[in-house]
Amino acid sequence: MKKFLDWITSMRLAIGLIAYLAVTCVLATIVPQGLSDDAYREMYSRIVAQLVVQTGFGSFFGSILFIIPAFLFFANLSACTVKRLVRELRKKKGRRHGPDVLHLGLMALVIGSVWSFSGHQQGSVTLAPGDGVNLPDGAVMRLDDFRFDRYEDGRPKDWVSVVSIEKDGRPVEEGVELRVNDPLRYGRLTFYQASYQEVAALALGGPGGEEYLLSQGEDLVVGDSTYFFMAPDQDGSRAVLRVSSGADGRTVKASPGEAVGELTVLGLRGRYAAGIEAVSDPGFPLVLVAMALIAVGTTWTFAQKLKEGV
Repeated sequence: MKKFLDWITSMRLAIGLIAYLAVTCVLATIVPQGLSDDAYREMYSRIVAQLVVQTGFGSFFGSILFIIPAFLFFANLSACTVKRLVRELRKKKGRRHGPDVLHLGLMALVIGSVWSFSGHQQGSVTLAPGDGVNLPDGAVMRLDDFRFDRYEDGRPKDWVSVVSIEKDGRPVEEGVELRVNDPLRYGRLTFYQASYQEVAALALGGPGGEEYLLSQGEDLVVGDSTYFFMAPDQDGSRAVLRVSSGADGRTVKASPGEAVGELTVLGLRGRYAAGIEAVSDPGFPLVLVAMALIAVGTTWTFAQKLKEGV
C-alpha cells in the first residue's frame, strides 16, 4: 500500500501526466473531432488515418486516451493535496497553505472541465428582426435589430444582434447587443453571435400607408385576415402567400403592386438575419471558482515566499 501511495503521489508521475495531457490536448485541437472514419481517410494519409480511427483519437475527450490519464492526474493531485495539507496542519507555526489552495483550485478545475464536457449542450437559431424563440424556462428571446457594421473601405467590422428577453410578460433583458466576442449570459445559457445570412423578406403596404416586412415563414394578422409569407416563386418575381380568414384560406402568387386582401404587395427585399448560438455549460460556475482559487493560491504562495526572503 505504501508503494502505491508513493507512486500515486510522486512528482515524476505528475510531470509525465501533465506533459502527456498537454501534448495530446493540443493535437486534439488540430485533428477535427467527431468526423466519420471515411472523412479521416480522405483527410489524411493511410497510416495517419488508421491511427486516428483505431485509437479513437477522432473523439479524444471521450476516449480512454484522455479519460484514464486525466483520472490518474486527478488522483495524483488529490493525494498530494491531502498529504500536504495533513503535513501542514500538524505544524504549530510556519504553515504555508498557498499551495494547498492552488491544488484545490486545480482539482476544482478538473471536475468543472469534466462536468462541462459531459453536460455541454448547444443549439442555434436564425432570427430576422422581429422574430422570437422560446427558451427552456418559458421566456422568449426576440431579435430587435441586426447590424452588419463595416469599415470605411467596405471591409466587415462587426455583426451586432440587439436582443431582448421577456418572461411572463415582463422584460428581463432589453436592448442587449450580442457581438462575436461579447456573449449574453442568461440563466444557464450563454448566447453567442455566431453568423448571419441574407434572407428574403416581403414588403406589404396597408390601406393607411403602413408598411409591413415579413420574413419567409412569418405571418401577419391585419383585421380578420392572416397573411403567411411562404416563399418567393422560382424566378423570384412574385411572392407566394397563404391568406386566411376564419376557417377559409387560399394560396396566392402576387407581384409588386397587386392587392392581396386588404394589403398591397410592395415587393421582395433582402434583409440580414442573425445566427445565434445557445450554449449550456453546467460546469462554468465551478470553473470560475477554480480559476479564482488558483489565482488566490498562486498569489498567496508568492507572497509567503517574498515575505520569507525578506
